[in-house]
Amino acid sequence: MGRLSKEPFGSALGLGAVAGMRTMLAPAALGWAARRNRIPGFESTLFAPLGSRPVSSALYMFSLGELLADKTPIIISRLSPQAILGRVASGALVGAALFASSDRRKTVGATLGGSAALLSAYAFYHLRRKAAESTGAPDPLLGLLEDGVAFLIASRSLQKIR
Repeated sequence: MGRLSKEPFGSALGLGAVAGMRTMLAPAALGWAARRNRIPGFESTLFAPLGSRPVSSALYMFSLGELLADKTPIIISRLSPQAILGRVASGALVGAALFASSDRRKTVGATLGGSAALLSAYAFYHLRRKAAESTGAPDPLLGLLEDGVAFLIASRSLQKIR
């Protein structure tokens, strides 16, 4: 994975979209990249603790828990008010952090990341439902496929933007 460029727009939108799919994966991926010094300027922002060993490890564990819980029938809908709020907050957090590391307005990054999370939550909810209806595939299998898409977007979002 390369270093993030000073233009955080695509990264904020991409990680925001990931937050709409998996709330904790976006900050976990950001923390992982920050911990490995892949985000120039991150260490001098108020978001620097996300890249510390204890916080990034906790985010990683929360993300794993979420990935597992998503495959169970007891998880609440991602479109419930509390789930949407969490996804938007996660997207806003990663967007603001990426913009702060590039000396850009955190509010713009938060708006981009939060908006991408909101749109992504609805889009992937409906995509997953439609895929289940049209293919008859079990929901946990579709959830695994969605996990793969989320990981791919997170990885691409944290690569150097050319």
